[in-house]
Amino acid sequence: MPRRPSPSRRRAPRQERSQATCDAILTATARVLVKDGYEAASTNRIAQEAGVSVGSLYQYFPSKEGLVTALLEQHRARAVADFEAGLVPLAGQPLAVAMRALIRQVIAVKRENPRLNQVLHELMPRMRERGLLDVYSQRLFRVVRAFLAPRFQDLRPQNLDMAVFILVTTVEALCHTAVTERPDYLEDESFVEEIATLALGYLRPEPAAVPVRRTARERTVRM
Repeated sequence: MPRRPSPSRRRAPRQERSQATCDAILTATARVLVKDGYEAASTNRIAQEAGVSVGSLYQYFPSKEGLVTALLEQHRARAVADFEAGLVPLAGQPLAVAMRALIRQVIAVKRENPRLNQVLHELMPRMRERGLLDVYSQRLFRVVRAFLAPRFQDLRPQNLDMAVFILVTTVEALCHTAVTERPDYLEDESFVEEIATLALGYLRPEPAAVPVRRTARERTVRM
């Protein structure tokens, strides 16, 4: 099935000044969404916030939906690029050490602008309905898969693709829910520890302990 073109832009900026204008418009879009919400946002309001004319805005973005799509793409591209860069020094680390570092990195992204993260997350289903393909989620899955592949023989799951899907989705969901419901957890190192324990227990659980058999006398004493 051919990929539908992104509805985010009418034309790409070719000069430094044009790029600066696009960046200012997207920054203004983020501010308006955080302050007013999606329904109250409008291209007029965003153009005013960016300090440009509506005509200038429409040169680069065809609609409000196009603006939000472009903002989503920019936001997720940066997050995935930072995540991918963070994996490089962890390649040779033990899985437990690497897992904790990666979870801290996910939390750091969420903490950077919690309200914007929440708004964009809520808008994802609406954007998908309009043809946005979340290529960055697929890229994230590929990055995590490449990280786990050399360790696969030591992991419990037999299907690596499924394991990556479960792991990434679980960590992302927990961190996002903490942003919206328990932001205090994002400052708590024990939250990292609990998620890491959950993830490591799924990937490589400890062998079940062999029950110790007690004599009748020992059982009587304990009773």
